[in-house]
Amino acid sequence: MKSDTRERILRAATELFSEQGYDATSLRQLADRLGFTKAALYYHFQSKDEILEALVDPVLEMLDDLVERLEQARSTEDWADALAWILTQLFEKLDFFRLMDRNRHSVELMTEALKRHDHIRMHERVEKAAHEAAASPRDEIRMIAALGAVTGFDDWAPTLLAESPPEMLRAELNATIRDILKLPARRRTKAAASQP
Repeated sequence: MKSDTRERILRAATELFSEQGYDATSLRQLADRLGFTKAALYYHFQSKDEILEALVDPVLEMLDDLVERLEQARSTEDWADALAWILTQLFEKLDFFRLMDRNRHSVELMTEALKRHDHIRMHERVEKAAHEAAASPRDEIRMIAALGAVTGFDDWAPTLLAESPPEMLRAELNATIRDILKLPARRRTKAAASQP
């Protein structure tokens, strides 16, 4: 029950932070939206920063999973599969990326979380994984470029991310990954081919 309440709080916080901004949202407004007292909200979260950190944590876990998948990659095809997986995750967390776009200043808090998360070590692991999975320096360059195309997309094109039909955008990003990696296009299933 406590975890259900916590999830309700995080959903409501995502909505409010996206609608009116992190700075403009008070804990009182969040409690009112949920029909809680402020004291009941404090039982789960002591501050807005703590709420934002709780919203960032699943994204950090997702990054950990991505790095592990990249470390297991043994070819450019495996690398493409790992990036296709992260795209699926990204589209499941679109609300979070919309929240981040609306609250760019809160990136500072996320940066602090990433520092605690050992961001430099993560970069070293990814670079090593690409080096070990690549058949040539050209493949290694393409692998890192494909990773950059995916992980930088929300930063460089937040409006496109927020306003494009998710399935079309995901299909185009997957095709772009395969283009960068010089891999043949994946054959579409009959069900997928029948969709626009």
